[in-house]
Amino acid sequence: MDAYEWQEAVDRWTIPAAAWRSATRMRPAVARAQGPVVHDTDGRRYLDFGASPAAAVLGHNHPRYVEAVKRRLHTIGGDAFLDADALRLHCRLGEILTPPLQKSLLLPHGEAASRVAAGIARGVTGGTDIVSVSALHDGDLCFAVGAPAGVPGQARAATPVPAVAASRGPAPCPDPSQCVCGMTGYDRSCPWAGFDAALRACARRPAALFMAPFGGGAFGARPGCARLLRRLCHQHGMLLVVDESATGYGRTGRMWGHQHDDIVPDILIARARFGAGLSIDAVCTTPDIADQLSASHLPELDCTWHDPVACAAAATAIDIVLEEDLVPRALGIGEHLKTRLGAIAADKPLIRAIHGRGTMYTVELGAAAHDGADPRTLVRDIVLACRDKGLLLESAARGVPARMLRVAPPMVSTESQVDEGLDILDAVLRDMARAFDPAVAVAVRSESPAELSGLSGCP
Repeated sequence: MDAYEWQEAVDRWTIPAAAWRSATRMRPAVARAQGPVVHDTDGRRYLDFGASPAAAVLGHNHPRYVEAVKRRLHTIGGDAFLDADALRLHCRLGEILTPPLQKSLLLPHGEAASRVAAGIARGVTGGTDIVSVSALHDGDLCFAVGAPAGVPGQARAATPVPAVAASRGPAPCPDPSQCVCGMTGYDRSCPWAGFDAALRACARRPAALFMAPFGGGAFGARPGCARLLRRLCHQHGMLLVVDESATGYGRTGRMWGHQHDDIVPDILIARARFGAGLSIDAVCTTPDIADQLSASHLPELDCTWHDPVACAAAATAIDIVLEEDLVPRALGIGEHLKTRLGAIAADKPLIRAIHGRGTMYTVELGAAAHDGADPRTLVRDIVLACRDKGLLLESAARGVPARMLRVAPPMVSTESQVDEGLDILDAVLRDMARAFDPAVAVAVRSESPAELSGLSGCP
């Protein structure tokens, strides 16, 4: 099938939502791929810098990964047998987790991991409500009360807690001497006051705080936020749950994103998506919490099914990350991305800031529209223009402002491949800048308080 036949099949046989995802131009149909390089059925070559999240760690079709999948397909598996690959995955996870995290429960990919993590927190603490927090791109923390995705059993869906002003506002910091807003000159809403506001919004006793990273792979808008929130959780008898779905396995230059913030969560959610459509999730915790659960008979722990092929693939992928030193390699790629993206942004008024670390970077576009287009349209135009030149990008993840463009080369990328992709992005942004109204460009640049390279402190 060529690209036109693929598009005809999409239009004829898929539901509208799936067809809409193809946007206004046909997506390439993959013929073969290796590492960050993808070839389509029309013979065109692309670099995949984020269009396929499953390729973020190993790229596509790493030979050792493919061989592990083939081997497992020739091995019998099922609940009636002890699965050696599942046990090997438990061992690999235990070896790379941050102590005292050690125990893991394997789950089919989906939303079950959040449900199980919430069930564990409720079983250990006796609480019910779930609070979640994520970092916004303006430097604030956003708290919500209720059930985040995949966490049932609450009376209401997740409801954002109104932003709480710093000491200037109606809800001052409880203790500036013990809070990052007082110790580091924090110029945004006080995270301690925001946490307290979230607790007051709970209808029942809270069991856990779910913490998600922003696109740059950190778990707080400023240094010290994550440590403060962990301390507050334990003071209120709550567990800290960190979701490493996007940041695990070395993508940030450390094995886990939370290591940058000098914290260890009580529960960690890890999702392994290493390519070939194979995925498996894990909920990890400490031996102490696991022992408390052994006699609780939580229904969330009755998850005995797992995909044996996905277990073999994930365990092998971790071996590759360790044995090929991909974590320090990701750190080196991050330094190169920081330098190159900073240089690209320096003469592009269209770019407001660059955020990121390791192989996870996000380009934040200016608030002013380009030729009257909204930010989502501008990001889409950049993605399509880069695709035409051989670079596959994607807009930032769901829940992130529309003006964010993700640049995330696989950890196996070479420096020359990274440069090739960034040269394409630079050329596309220059083309966009030529059509940009100079008066608007000045306005965008003047409104930009963020740094133009490196991790700017906001997500």
